[in-house]
Amino acid sequence: MKITKIRDVKTPTRANSTDAGVDFFIPNDYDCKTELSPGESCFIPSGIKVNVPEGYALIAFNKSGVATKKGLHVGACVVDCGYQGELHINLTNVSAEDQTIAAGDKIVQFVLLPLGDPSIELVEENNLYEAVSTRGEGGFGSSGTK
Repeated sequence: MKITKIRDVKTPTRANSTDAGVDFFIPNDYDCKTELSPGESCFIPSGIKVNVPEGYALIAFNKSGVATKKGLHVGACVVDCGYQGELHINLTNVSAEDQTIAAGDKIVQFVLLPLGDPSIELVEENNLYEAVSTRGEGGFGSSGTK
């Protein structure tokens, strides 16, 4: 996957060669608001442009430590192959405390995922499934209760 840096920022890396995600950092020249109140969001330019290969999407995911320790969750997660602009990182503070972000912080990970090519066919509900599954319409923790 080809990338270019358009700001002073650490090059995205995988911490381990077997990691799925590529870690992205806050640019060193990031000088916007650095403290997020509970429920507040920010939009951070990453300093990176990516050539996402055709047939793939680049998807942003939370860094587990950032999400669990700071309560910072990423939104606006999908980068399509046709996008040629700078990637931006949308963070929301879902914790109950103010959180500080700073230039150079490892903040989000992106995973390059292959896409299927589903065709959409509208059918009546009674023709949607070939058979009733064991799970049926159970969701939201239903498999853990009896």
